[in-house]
Amino acid sequence: MFILSKLEDTVRIAPQDLGKPAEMAITTAIERTFLDKVVAGLGLVVTLYDILSIGDGYVYHSDGGAHYKVSFRVVVFRPFTEELLVGKVHKMTKDGLHIDLGFFRDVLIPPHGLPEPSYWHEDDEAWLWRVEGQDLFFERGLPLRFKVQAVRFHAVPTLAEQQAQKEEGVPVLGTDARPFVPMEVMGRADGDGLGMVHWYAADEEEMAE
Repeated sequence: MFILSKLEDTVRIAPQDLGKPAEMAITTAIERTFLDKVVAGLGLVVTLYDILSIGDGYVYHSDGGAHYKVSFRVVVFRPFTEELLVGKVHKMTKDGLHIDLGFFRDVLIPPHGLPEPSYWHEDDEAWLWRVEGQDLFFERGLPLRFKVQAVRFHAVPTLAEQQAQKEEGVPVLGTDARPFVPMEVMGRADGDGLGMVHWYAADEEEMAE
């Protein structure tokens, strides 16, 4: 789920922070820039692990801040394919189940990733799995066990793309109507032991006995 990755960046220390120890000021700047942000092709940065090296600082004529070439390591969230995860169902739509891992909410279990046969219940706005003549509902706020199928990274929409969407009369990506998601985890809940955790609670208790 988590990996350790090495990054390099030119870090700017603002003039008002030049009186602080360099490593402390650089650490603050790195955390402000990277923490809880998605690095394209890498994953969600969870925390700064350590600083490997700090180059000489340079001050440019047009900028009163100091610029340092810094090499550092960060802990990144990027689950691997078929990894087993547990999160809470925080939203259900016709597009599938939206899962909250606590620190990351852009997880989708699409309809084809649900156990067969599953149906969208319009009145309850919820998905259900019909098994042996019984309807088992997926429930908001409760834990669900799933396997990762893919991690997708999305490019920031350009102004031209947004303008084209506006002219087409469709929701514009990057607005409240269609929020931009830089990283999305796709999962499935259609295997043995997958789905709502409480479905299997009785079986697990019997096995424990």
